[in-house]
Amino acid sequence: MIKIIFIIPFAPKYAEYADKPRPKYNWDTKDGQWVGIWGYDWGDLHLKSLVEYYNNYDCEVWQPDLRADKIYSVELCNKLVHRNFPAKMIKRFSRFKLRKEMYSQSIIDELKKYDDYNTVIMLPATVRTKWMKHVINFTYKGKHIYYIYINDSKLLPYKINTLNPFKAFSTYLVNKQKLKWLKKMNVLLTSYSNPDALSKVEKINPNLKMIKFVWGFDYDFWYSIIDKATARRNLNIPNEAFVILLSQRLVPEYQVDRFIEVIAKIKPNKQFICYITGFGIPDYKRYLQGLVDHYKLNDKIYFVGYISDEELRNYMIASDLFVTVPTISAGSGGALKEMTIGRPIFTTSYGSIYNFLKEHNAGIFVNPTDYDEWAQKLESIINGEIIVKTVNREIVTDYYSWKNTAKPTKKAIDLIFEKK
Repeated sequence: MIKIIFIIPFAPKYAEYADKPRPKYNWDTKDGQWVGIWGYDWGDLHLKSLVEYYNNYDCEVWQPDLRADKIYSVELCNKLVHRNFPAKMIKRFSRFKLRKEMYSQSIIDELKKYDDYNTVIMLPATVRTKWMKHVINFTYKGKHIYYIYINDSKLLPYKINTLNPFKAFSTYLVNKQKLKWLKKMNVLLTSYSNPDALSKVEKINPNLKMIKFVWGFDYDFWYSIIDKATARRNLNIPNEAFVILLSQRLVPEYQVDRFIEVIAKIKPNKQFICYITGFGIPDYKRYLQGLVDHYKLNDKIYFVGYISDEELRNYMIASDLFVTVPTISAGSGGALKEMTIGRPIFTTSYGSIYNFLKEHNAGIFVNPTDYDEWAQKLESIINGEIIVKTVNREIVTDYYSWKNTAKPTKKAIDLIFEKK
């Protein structure tokens, strides 16, 4: 039996769930806080697909947790366990300043027990912290597979475009570290969000085997159970309005603030409403609401908050356009759900969703930072001057199946055993 250990590099984001119910798996700690395991982190979903299709793997997802006072574990399904380990933030002097980063000695100590030739450790390809280096150094018998879920360009060195010598040298040091890290990789699992970046990666490390995988999802739930008019009536949405929907975590990299500013600019000749679902850090949510208040958009933009899948499905059915405009995300789970419901997608011009839509001549694409372009295209769509094409549901569900997550992952595991 091959042991797979998937390392999540970040702690649970408890602050974002501060006003939400605890997850199904939770424990009280001695200091009056609680530890939770949600069970649907990327690592959980990734390895769940593997054990559902193949029975020769024993899988675990390991996550550092700043609240944990011991190791907390739960079996998510047969042959898949999620564990939260004690961790802390450390300060390390790097590039002329003290920097905070995650460190879990508990994970390192536990990994030593599993350092075996039949153990595969899945590691984030873009996290080059002291802790991650120690994870690699203390597992010299185990086999390492790297994964990247964000934009593949994050693997590459940055352009040095500053005249400040300290900033330039700092970027040089980061790039040196990136190149050293990249050249050590043997196998990389990528969602292929940026083919151009991966071509450059291949030139830097010709020996790196890059395996493309696709995120699956449970599409049986995501379909139009009612028509658009009924969904709008249930949600008290005017039938004549053009409805825009955003659904994601409310964090800076998703550029919701920029989209609000774009809405403030446009003046279409048709009534429109924008609904934003999701959760985030309270301070950031207040900042977003402040923008809405500042631009006097309270009759056009509504924050729905964290809602159930049933409610989200209704909003998706009621919508005319789904918007996702991140700066680093490789894809959008919300956009994927909306595609199966049959609504058009407005997205930035990179990522797995973008590549899929482009291949099928569907969707509308914008430069991630060209906000004037966002405004021009959005206004034209609302006015009916641009018709955004969609992709047939059967094509979407066939491509984004869990089989297409599990099969490439097995291929990567087989490959790493061949290389050793």
